[in-house]
Order: sequence, then structure tokens, then C-alpha cells
Amino acid sequence: MYENYAVLWREIARRVPDRPAVQSAGGNYTYGEFDAAAAAVAEGLAERGVGSGSRVAFFLHNTAEYLVLFYACLKLEAIPVSVNYRYLGVELAGLLAVAEPVALVHASGTRATVKDALDRLAGTTGRPELLIEVSGDRKPEGPGLSGPGESAGADGPGGRERAGVVRVRFEELTGPGPVGAARPRRFEPGRNAELYIFTGGTTGTPKAVVWRIGDLLHIQQSSIYGPVGREAPADLDAAVGIAVDDDLPSVRTLPLAPFIHATALFSAMNTLALGGTVVINPDPSFRAGDVARLIVGGGVTRLIVAGDAVALPLLDALEAELGDRESSLTSVISSGMRFSDDTKRRIHALGRVAIVDILASTEGGPYAVATTTRAEDLPARFQLSEDAVVLDDAHEEVQDQPGAIGVLAYRGALPVGYLHDPDTSAKAYPIINGVRHCSPGDYVRVGEGGFIDLLGRGSSVVNTGGEKVFPGEVEEALLEHPAVADAVVFGVPDPRWGEAVAAVVALEPGLDVTQRDLLEHLAGRVAGYKKPRALVLRDSLDRGPTGKLNLNRLKASIREESQ
Repeated sequence: MYENYAVLWREIARRVPDRPAVQSAGGNYTYGEFDAAAAAVAEGLAERGVGSGSRVAFFLHNTAEYLVLFYACLKLEAIPVSVNYRYLGVELAGLLAVAEPVALVHASGTRATVKDALDRLAGTTGRPELLIEVSGDRKPEGPGLSGPGESAGADGPGGRERAGVVRVRFEELTGPGPVGAARPRRFEPGRNAELYIFTGGTTGTPKAVVWRIGDLLHIQQSSIYGPVGREAPADLDAAVGIAVDDDLPSVRTLPLAPFIHATALFSAMNTLALGGTVVINPDPSFRAGDVARLIVGGGVTRLIVAGDAVALPLLDALEAELGDRESSLTSVISSGMRFSDDTKRRIHALGRVAIVDILASTEGGPYAVATTTRAEDLPARFQLSEDAVVLDDAHEEVQDQPGAIGVLAYRGALPVGYLHDPDTSAKAYPIINGVRHCSPGDYVRVGEGGFIDLLGRGSSVVNTGGEKVFPGEVEEALLEHPAVADAVVFGVPDPRWGEAVAAVVALEPGLDVTQRDLLEHLAGRVAGYKKPRALVLRDSLDRGPTGKLNLNRLKASIREESQ
């Protein structure tokens, strides 16, 4: 089924308007209210020049307003663009320069960061003309915001942007009447509307993966309907019928990962496609105790986590909160992050919980899934998904040859490619034997029955806590320090985060600098999760004649330093 999520959600709202759609500390929405709010906001955006093909950047943590604005964009066929809310001004400016949005959604507490980014983009096409400020569950800092139609600069309410950028509050987009008031326009979005998910791709340069909404819904059908025991619907009417069926198990999903990550955003979208409820933790600072109480008090049935990094502290809190009671959870889903069997064993002990570990990437997939329904199913093993293959060095398929080694690839519905980058898109999505493929570069050994064993990824990207860190970006920032002569950054195993960022730095002769000095130097240049957790200072990196490094030796120096 190829369809726009917005059309499916609208039809579900017409059939079950009183069913809860979004639950948040800042406000709840039934399906009727969710659809009406999105329609009103879509009208408000249209009145301010946002239309089909317009790009709207989301520099925002998970809130109910995020989902309403996202739904409004889909109604308009405007293009939502994910941006990491942890970014500094310089990093935000870099992504906006690529995406060139007409509007930027941001939290009230990030005005200074947004101002920094806009100042850097003065006179460029990457500078958005409309700023949409969301207060969420917290009151905006400082004096009140400007009234409707007034321009408010990033320097403070009532001010003027140098280039006429207009700031509005989320509430202003609903118009003069209450949310849910009748609107004159009926939006009929098509399945070719787009969504951009930022990722580093194959290099550290910011890239936006371009998804068509219809393709995305089609590829997500196994994730939507498989866990609830239903066949993928053939058309829109069948999909609505499943969602409104009173016999369908209730789905109440809490995505703990931020919506900037595909797994969390797609899981929220898929929950709404089932007529379920998205439960939102609005606090961008993960507090395990608060989340445990939200799970228990909110009757959460489906939890989206980022592997051990989030699951371990949450389990401690959840076990304490539950005591002898059984959890309401029926499924826990993780993607792209280390999720150990020991952690899964503790989750199974909470009750009748199915655990789904997905191997996927923003660029495509799912490549493989490891599913367990009880502790006795462990150790978990990944099994190839229907449209996944394993390719040897000659690009021949070997997934039916136990013992063969090759790289994972996917040949199902795929994104259009990278925005503004046809050359990299062609490399990332090669046509093999007449079929378009995508591969994350993960090497695997083929087992019996479609099972695979992961051997390691072929790129140097560090995956720490679900965040991708590209060594070249951190190395460049380190080299900006006058005392740094050379630097190398890489990932090292970490029991909680899967991988941790590590660096070995060679200093200029005679210059005195400490590890703390270098970390403080990085503080204004890269986001916190990109900073090395282990940093070793040396006189030289001992590069060979061709400039190559002995990474094994350098990684050993990190291990010696940490002992």
C-alpha cells in the first residue's frame, strides 16, 4: 500500500474521533482533536507562505506540538526536515545551509542557538524566513512573545530580524478561533510528498536522506502490522478497518529516542497508523525514574529504546517502580544500537514482552531483525528481512550459502537519495543486476535458515548511544587548537553506549596543554556527544611513510590510559 500517512490518520480520526492519539504532560489529543489541530496549523502555515514542497526544519525535542506540526506539514505536502536539537549554532547553520528551509521550528529555550545560526546564515538561501517557537510543557523564557502578525527577532520579543525573519508562537498558527474550528480548506496530500531525515551518510558532511511518504508507508507495513498479527492491508480502506477494529490489541507507544532519529519518528507514525496512542516524554534530559513512572502510570505497551545505553538505567528504575507487579509492556524495540542478551533477559523478566532488535539505517532497510518473546529464546540472532540480501565482493548474492561472508544490502522500497548530491546517491544506491540496492557496509557471515552473524561495519563511523559521530569532524575541530599537531579519532567498545568516542592527539613541541584544555576547546565546536570520552596526549602518532596510522597500537594506548 502506497499512501500518505496524513490521509490514513485523517480517515482514522473520522471513524474514531474520541480515541486518544497523543498523550503528553503538556496536553492530550484525541484523534479528532489531533486532526483538527493539524488542519488548523496547516492553514496557519499556508497563510504564512508554507506550501507544497516547502521545507520546514524541526530543531525540537519530542513534544505533542512536534507531532501536530509534522502532521500539518504532511497535509500541506510541505517537507519536514529533522535537525538534531543538541546542535550548537555553527552545526545548526551547516544543516540549514543544506536543507534551505522556509521555516524553522524550535523550542523557546533555544533562541540563542537559533540566533547564532541565523547570524551565520545572513544573506544566504539557508536562512529561514519563518521561526515557529514552541514552549511545550515549559513557559517561554523572558518577556511575552509578540502578537499575531508581529515580527519578533531572535534578540528578544518585539525586536526586528535583520532580514525580516518573522517569529510566531505555535498557538498563533491555529488562527483566531479555537483549535478544531471549521477551516475552509480540505487538504488532499499525495503519496509523493517527501520527508528529509538528516544523517551523515558515508561521510561527516551533513546529508538529508529524501524519502517519499508513500514509499515509507509501504516499507513500514511489516513493522506496523506484523507485531499485531495482521496481514499488510491492500488499500486505504483495509488499513483504516484494521486501525478502528475494537479487537486490535491496544498500542500505546513511548519513543524514548528523539524524533530526529528515524526509528523514533517512524515508530510514532506507525503507531498512529494503527489507531494507537503516542506517549511523549517531553524532557530532553533522560531521567530514568521519571520515565519508569510514565511507563507504569501511562500503561505503555510499546517502548522504543536506543539499546543498552537507555535500557540499562531504565531497567533499574522500572524494576524498582514495579516491585512485584507485572509491566504493561508487551514489546520493546531498538534499532542501530548495541542491545545485549543480558539486558534482554532482564526485560523479559518484566512480563510477557516481545523484544525486537532491528538492523536498519536511515538510508534503507530493515536489513535484519532479531526477535525474542521469552528469555529461553536467547541468545538472539538476526534473521534477514524479506528484501535483504548478502553480497560478496563480486556483488553476487550469497544469502543462501551458509558460511559465506559478505555485506548486507537492501533492495526493497528505498529513498530517492541524498538531497543535492547525485554522485553520493549513486554510490550509496548502486544498481546491481538491474536492481537498486542500499548497503550500510556491515559485514556478516551467513548461517542456516536465513540467520546471520554480524562481523563488523566497514566504515569508521562511531555509533555512540545511537548517535553517529564522524571522526573527521572531531579531528578537524581538535586541529584548530594551536597546540595540536596531529589527531586521530575512532570508536572503542563501551559496555553502555556500544561505542565511545576516543582520540589520540600529538602536541606541538614545547606547547603545554592538558586533556581538559582540549575538551574545553571542543565545547564550542562540536555537540557534547561528539567529544572524546577518552583522550590520550602523545609526542607523535607515528605515521608511516604514506601517512597511514597503526590504529591497533593507538587503540591500545587508549586501553592503557584507562587502566
